[in-house]
Amino acid sequence: PTLAQLIATGFHRNTLTNDEGGTDPEQFRVDAIADRVDTTGLVYLGLTLGCARCHHHKYDPISQREYYQVFAFLNNCDEPQVDAPTQAEIDSGVVALRSTIRSQIAEKEKQLAEHQTELLAKQIEWEATITPKFYRTLPGPAQVSLEVKPATRDDGQKKLVAELYRMTDEARNAFPLVKQIAELQAASPVIATSLILRERVEGRQTRIHRRGNFLDEGAAVQSNVPAVLPPLNDNGKKASRLDFAKWLVDPINPLTPRVTVNRYWMSFFGRGLVETENDFGVQGAHPTHPELLDWLAIQFVESGWDTKLLHRLIVTSATYRQASNVRPELAEMDPANKLLARQSRVRLDAEIVRDSALSASGLLAHKLGGPSVHPPQPDGVYQFTQDSKPWKTDVGEDRYRRGMYTFIWRSSPYPALGVFDAADANTTCTRRGRSNTPLQSLTLANDIQFVECARNLASEVLNQTQLGPEARAALLFRHCLVRLPNTLELQRLLQFIGLQRLAFAGQPTHAAALVASESADPQSIEHAAWTAAARVLMNLDEFVTRE
Repeated sequence: PTLAQLIATGFHRNTLTNDEGGTDPEQFRVDAIADRVDTTGLVYLGLTLGCARCHHHKYDPISQREYYQVFAFLNNCDEPQVDAPTQAEIDSGVVALRSTIRSQIAEKEKQLAEHQTELLAKQIEWEATITPKFYRTLPGPAQVSLEVKPATRDDGQKKLVAELYRMTDEARNAFPLVKQIAELQAASPVIATSLILRERVEGRQTRIHRRGNFLDEGAAVQSNVPAVLPPLNDNGKKASRLDFAKWLVDPINPLTPRVTVNRYWMSFFGRGLVETENDFGVQGAHPTHPELLDWLAIQFVESGWDTKLLHRLIVTSATYRQASNVRPELAEMDPANKLLARQSRVRLDAEIVRDSALSASGLLAHKLGGPSVHPPQPDGVYQFTQDSKPWKTDVGEDRYRRGMYTFIWRSSPYPALGVFDAADANTTCTRRGRSNTPLQSLTLANDIQFVECARNLASEVLNQTQLGPEARAALLFRHCLVRLPNTLELQRLLQFIGLQRLAFAGQPTHAAALVASESADPQSIEHAAWTAAARVLMNLDEFVTRE
């Protein structure tokens, strides 16, 4: 496999982990595989395979045995972390430098191994000096390992305690080689890595878990796909994960292309041709336009699974290009718009709400790729979580990058994204919820990132010194809503700006604070009035809704 292909297997490494100790590692491994089976079923096949983990599926023709046959495809994997250096790291010589340092470390480790008996004796002496205060600062696995007597520790526990001891001043003072190794490790450059799945040389035996209990194993099973679907082409050998992957995108598979095009259709129309986009089973909704779904799926496969071509096909259609206005007769005949007599009004996804504000304000950074960024968020957010998370707010270009680049703590997601129904990072999400709450309006009005956008947009409009007040107001309106205001809207907007100008004139320090100005002068008052108008426009339902 190429490095890119290995990195792609990291899709299945997004499962939950636990490194706090006190749990059975095998339970987490089994739960992670079950998560991967469920994700594969929902995302690619539109089937609720997870319902068959503990018993036969109650509705679809999928037995518990068939569930564990699919489970077997993913049960024969290790979960390593591999080096994935960028081209820049290779060109700069960083990779070569690290290779040299690693060779030096290996040589010194070989020399240190000659003093293993003495090193172990000193380690046991050090263990006797550990105080309760220091013990409490250690991670769970280290605490568990120290509680086991040295003679009865397993290999993992021995390695963990040895590494802990070698980090101490006592070890580095007693053994110069330990200190030299530590210095080399500190000097070794950090290179990008990737979490992957890798097939085991010695396969695991997969067995049915009675009632889903991994401790209660039943009959052994071999990897295979549900009998209700087309057979797997394994060439007479034991089917592998690669065979399963090829089967998923085999043209004879009726589900993968239909599920995929249906999900894209949902993103463009707000509702799939099959409304239950993650359940094509017996309990799922019937397609509103089955022939269209079939035709799109065939076109998608015959184009070589060309996603861009599929998008172009949909967005250039007459159906997509309809207006989203709701006519009275349509509201009565087809209130849910299942017959597609008009376009749908769809609330923007959480990341795109912020992207729209950045774009309208002129702040949006168009840089592609790279590590996640840390845009501003309210102070004290992590006081309400189990443990405080580091969050150093970015400045410059990274502060204004697209929402998809925002760093996500799984246990403490970025608050503004959560307000606008961003996905829960703990479970597979194939469809976003769409709510309309007061908290969303408060966030648009008061969150620092949206205030910054309003402030910059006001500045951009005021810099158009050749324009009069009406033309400026129309420009502000067009930036936010991508259309010109009608007479009434323009009149009300100018009236609002006038009222804000008077209000800020009476409280110039508030005006200066809003626009981050050091002086409360007429210029900051004017800037504040237009900033207030921009905040109002960015708070409209039309601003956060795709018309």
